[in-house]
Amino acid sequence: MSALRHIVYREWITRVRRKAFILGTLAVPLLVMGSMAIGWWLEQGDNQKSRVLVVDVAGMVSQWDERFESWVPICPDCFPDRASLTYRFAAEGMEDEAFIASDFDVMVVFDDAILQHHKAMYYYEQTPGFDLQAHLKTDLSMALERFKVKETQDLDFTTYQRLKTQVSLVGQDIVTRDGHAVGRSLVGFVFSLFLFMQILIYGMHVMRGVIEEKINRIVEVVISVVKPSVLMTGKVIGIGLVGLTQFMVLSVLVWIITLVGGMWLEHADVLKSSSDALMGLDLESWIAGQAELNFLLDVNWPLMIASTAMFYVAGFALYAASFAAIGAAVEQESDAQYFLIPAMAPLVASYFLAVVAIENPEGPLAVIASFVPFTAPVVMLIRIPLGVAWWEVLLSWLGVAFTAWLLLRMAGRIYRVGILMHGKRPSWVELIKWFRHAD
Repeated sequence: MSALRHIVYREWITRVRRKAFILGTLAVPLLVMGSMAIGWWLEQGDNQKSRVLVVDVAGMVSQWDERFESWVPICPDCFPDRASLTYRFAAEGMEDEAFIASDFDVMVVFDDAILQHHKAMYYYEQTPGFDLQAHLKTDLSMALERFKVKETQDLDFTTYQRLKTQVSLVGQDIVTRDGHAVGRSLVGFVFSLFLFMQILIYGMHVMRGVIEEKINRIVEVVISVVKPSVLMTGKVIGIGLVGLTQFMVLSVLVWIITLVGGMWLEHADVLKSSSDALMGLDLESWIAGQAELNFLLDVNWPLMIASTAMFYVAGFALYAASFAAIGAAVEQESDAQYFLIPAMAPLVASYFLAVVAIENPEGPLAVIASFVPFTAPVVMLIRIPLGVAWWEVLLSWLGVAFTAWLLLRMAGRIYRVGILMHGKRPSWVELIKWFRHAD
């Protein structure tokens, strides 16, 4: 037990002290904050006012106004004033050189053909953003609808607007009255994706560490003091603790950033109520008032963090055992590709199952995958935010832990023989022989 403890500590401390680990861990929240800041900056940039010239050749959406001596929209409500968009109208288009020299950003051409194919050409010097394109489609479509209704003798636009209906769906669980299941499943997917990446990255660390020690013949000295199975177990536990340490540090950093950032936003009076723009709000109240974000308050964050840590421990042991056995069986990383494909296939499959589970987190595929040991660590995290019974989570975790224990014993047999083998890459048949005849 003393030897195992020393191996675990050595594997853990040598990695968490590295600058790459420290910088990588600190970089994750900084990258997230940077991405959010860039998104905000781009949004602010998109708010710059764009000038659009609507060339109404057929006179469908505009008319000449003698008072202003200019073309104005027939339906002013169809072209509302926006902070990021303003319209001008004309009966004739501009030449290319004149358009480039003007202060217009987009020129849309309306002609009779639009009534048949419902498409309008628009010209630009710089590609317009998605928001601008969406506004153009909405406004011009409404104006064209008004024109078509006006041309219909037995229907007026007011009646048409009253009859026109766009249905939106608001889901709710009939038992729990919960309408935020989709949002919380996305939170679960973020955690499952992080777990998938951690298992993959640190599992490869295990394999590379074993190959490096085998090439340098360090392992031949070490196993003269400790058993190969103890060495492999210590390496798996030690490197697994590195990933767990990173996860816990990131959790604390995100909590601190959220706390400090929320206090700053409250102090700066940035958060406003949608009903009263002059009233400042605390972060939690502001999130509660956002239809797109209020599901975050329904997530049991301590449970999600604890569940992710538990499934990471069991899931990493399950896959790291295979990576350690592969590292012991080969002498260079290029040879390991032959064995990595079947070893990584269940982990990759669990990622695709997680993507499918987002669409139907309570469907039979997601439920079954959350109990299969090789896919449960990733898929179960998507179901947990939706309110899974505690015994289901425990049963799933026990299945992963028990399978990991079996694989560690099986991998230990291959590791025991392969770690001292040199000269050639073994075949699958030879690996089976190592497993069957290892003492």
